[in-house]
Amino acid sequence: MDTFKLVNDLSFERIAGSKNEEKAITIITEYIQELKGTFEISEFSIPYSEIKEASLTINGVKYEATGFKRSGNINEELDLVLLDDIDMIDFVNVKNKACLIATNLNYKLYEELTKRQAKAIIDISGSLYDDLAITDLEEKSLRDRHLNYGQTPCFTIRAIDAEKIISSGATKVKLVLEQTETTLKSHNIISEIKGEIEDEIVCFTAHYDSVRFSKGAYDNATGSATILELYKYYLNNKPKRTLRFIWCGAEEMGLLGSKAYMEEHQNDPIRLCINVDMTAVNLGKDICCVTGDTNIVGYLDLLSKEVGFKLKARDGVYSSDSTPFADKGIPALSFARLSNGFGAKIHSNKDNGLFLSSKYFYATCDFIKIFADRMVNAVVFPINKHMPDKMKQEIDNYYGRNKK
Repeated sequence: MDTFKLVNDLSFERIAGSKNEEKAITIITEYIQELKGTFEISEFSIPYSEIKEASLTINGVKYEATGFKRSGNINEELDLVLLDDIDMIDFVNVKNKACLIATNLNYKLYEELTKRQAKAIIDISGSLYDDLAITDLEEKSLRDRHLNYGQTPCFTIRAIDAEKIISSGATKVKLVLEQTETTLKSHNIISEIKGEIEDEIVCFTAHYDSVRFSKGAYDNATGSATILELYKYYLNNKPKRTLRFIWCGAEEMGLLGSKAYMEEHQNDPIRLCINVDMTAVNLGKDICCVTGDTNIVGYLDLLSKEVGFKLKARDGVYSSDSTPFADKGIPALSFARLSNGFGAKIHSNKDNGLFLSSKYFYATCDFIKIFADRMVNAVVFPINKHMPDKMKQEIDNYYGRNKK
């Protein structure tokens, strides 16, 4: 089996909870069955909002806009203010106003605007140089961490429209956002290969969902194919320790599949998580982010030199399905081949399968096999189940739990 073929087979929009998620599950499980493997499908709930209307009107001109899912409803004309950077927030009175932000709407800025009682937030998508005929206006959603600070209606407009609004000197905006909130079901696909040591489990994870408008070939059909290649390898090379392969749903919605898995399996004897998030890109570099002891970083550095594989290893928290494992005290690694700034793009219609190759796909697979073999088949498991205080703090920072 050419497991790289899965990348092409999964290259279609795969939003968690959608009909296309079901299609992706069928494709992945058919590969598992072809390899004579077995699997189970584990269901979990995900939040969902159906937006019925989202509009932004200034001086009688209606601009193209989308509303953030889970951000509530509004139908009101408001004073409009511009915030060009979070460091300037103390200079702007945002209370009861619509705030057009010419910067990144990160968690901290959302928290500050909500705390200061902004009535609405207007986010900017894309670039002034976008070709509007081929550029989608982003669709975004608030996550649980946002909602911990409160619910503020949020909109997204194009950069060129933001330029027009700012240059016009507009001071009023009519905003309409109407949506209903409910839940849908997403799914994890799990296949286990029993080893002679069943009380030490190594998990391999990759997410198979994509974002809106994206075929998700690079992010993360490549990762899904990578762990399929590892799965095929261990079906043919019986491991000493028990292995679990988990194709995670709803990663793009906030790691919801891996969170759901760990809530259900946190008492299982899992010793290590090896996550794969994007491989196979031509213009790029291989990295491994280790959420665990720094000696793992040192080992990866030595191993890469020994076998002649160019890898940059570091410690830290990687925003993918490794993190919920690390949050439960399990050492977790994320392997990726990251695109350079001028290379392949993700989270847009540009992630369409171009600029990927089987050459780099299999090179990354081969190195992960070498590393995994040393862990899976070791006489004594080489990595202690220990999470350093530094990593615990970084995980807390990632989840926004370090509030005083």
